[in-house]
Amino acid sequence: MRFIILLIAAALIGHSVFSQQDSIVLLNGKVYRGEVKKVEAGVLTYTELKKDGTTESVDLTTDRLFSYVHEGKETVFYVENEFTGDFLSVESARRATLGSYDARQTLKPRFVFYSSLLVGLGVSLLDTYYTQSAYDNFVATNGAPPISAQVGFFGAKPTLMPILVPMVLSGSWAIPSFRIKPKQLLQKNLYGDEQYYRGFNRVARQKRVLSSLKGSVIGIGLGYISYFVFTPN
Repeated sequence: MRFIILLIAAALIGHSVFSQQDSIVLLNGKVYRGEVKKVEAGVLTYTELKKDGTTESVDLTTDRLFSYVHEGKETVFYVENEFTGDFLSVESARRATLGSYDARQTLKPRFVFYSSLLVGLGVSLLDTYYTQSAYDNFVATNGAPPISAQVGFFGAKPTLMPILVPMVLSGSWAIPSFRIKPKQLLQKNLYGDEQYYRGFNRVARQKRVLSSLKGSVIGIGLGYISYFVFTPN
């Protein structure tokens, strides 16, 4: 019983400390928590509590920030300025930032990752496939079968051709905008809002591209490993 009470007390203390922290919101939807120390010369400085209990001082340029909240009061850095590319109003930028935040929290592009992995693996395996026609042509031309090749998978040495797969896949996944599922919206009141969707899809594309790159590279790596494992020396 005493142990349970200690756990509850620790949880309440941790929640209290966390809730008292300031929040710093970037335009790309990232949120940092800590204690804001100062803002000067276009730089915000805050201390961040690390997992080991120590603190670290962090500097962020204010042009990357939408706002920060200190002692319950929000200070907005974003300023509408078409000359610098900031063409959205403050309120529109707020909704776009919320969309980016939700995408970071809820979007898990597992299908992109695993499908890219399978494509990378498949292409790398096909790259080592030596066809019967290629074998027959070699024999007809040289009068003897090839020494370093045989018909079937792993029958030919891998080339650098599969390296093109990550570039093609990542470029393909960067193009479309997909429908946002209701469960991915943390800000239910912004359902259907154009600026919110703009921010969400911006981060969604980034996550899909990175997942595609990661999955296809891993798949290609598995294909190369399979060649060296299953090919007799």
